[in-house]
Amino acid sequence: MKKQLTNNRYVAVGDLVVDCYYEEGRLLKIDGGASKFNVLCNLAARGNSTYVISNCGNDIYGQIAIKSLQTLGVDTSFVKQIGKATRAYHLIVENDRHISIKNCPICGKETWYEPSLVNFDNDLENLKKDDIVILDGLKPENLPMLKMPMQPKVLDIGRIKRLIPMSNIELCALLRHANLEILQLNETVAKYLYARFHLETPWQLFHIFKPHLLVVTKGKDGADFVTQRFIVNKKLLHYEKELDDTGAGDAFFSVIIQSYFENIHPIDLKWFDQTFCKANALTTKVVSHLGARGHLWDGYCSNKYNCICDM
Repeated sequence: MKKQLTNNRYVAVGDLVVDCYYEEGRLLKIDGGASKFNVLCNLAARGNSTYVISNCGNDIYGQIAIKSLQTLGVDTSFVKQIGKATRAYHLIVENDRHISIKNCPICGKETWYEPSLVNFDNDLENLKKDDIVILDGLKPENLPMLKMPMQPKVLDIGRIKRLIPMSNIELCALLRHANLEILQLNETVAKYLYARFHLETPWQLFHIFKPHLLVVTKGKDGADFVTQRFIVNKKLLHYEKELDDTGAGDAFFSVIIQSYFENIHPIDLKWFDQTFCKANALTTKVVSHLGARGHLWDGYCSNKYNCICDM
């Protein structure tokens, strides 16, 4: 484990997931997954104090999910192994893109369960007042934590699925009440919200949801940053050839989070320049490896098994 950099402690809550990569009918590798845990792993790999409150199956997939965290320095003391198969995404690699399914592509076995099995009434007692909670989207398991008044929170919304059923009033009330330190949206979600609320700029979006920092990522077009004082657009200076962009947004977000909470001065233009440069450098590294954590460790590579269900 690397030396701890700051006194900040970062936490993610929810069921652990594994990502299984296949190519031409062959299982290539298995690694831990889920956006919030990917963010946590990037933070841990840079020496930050991190831990998870999680469930996973008492099976080899759960062991891989836990090992992926432990190898990078994430505290897994609050992980419970339960009598269900660990949640598994199956990612079929074809022509530089992924097809993601929840059934094994070899034998068809379903490797997913809903809803989350985290016991929020009991497990969240392990949270400390100043722990920084990392949240990914508005899935049901995240809602209790968004409503907690004490802990500082950061939220990344990468899909519109959970936004659609909520009314404008419900959505605004939820995000404003959460008192978010950072809200990150990708370009697809931002465009959906612009249309839904009849907006034109990220500045208007900032004033609807009122985070302390709004980040809108735009892929190769860079990112927009909005605070009460600044609206900053950062452009990529060059593009790197991508092997796999899985986890690039999570790595980018991890740099924003660390830079934000380590900063002891009011955010200024220099902060945006330095933070974006660091985030861009890391995402360049991420996309040159297979998998969201491929730049951090190799995962479990199997030459013996064609199917995760054989293990």
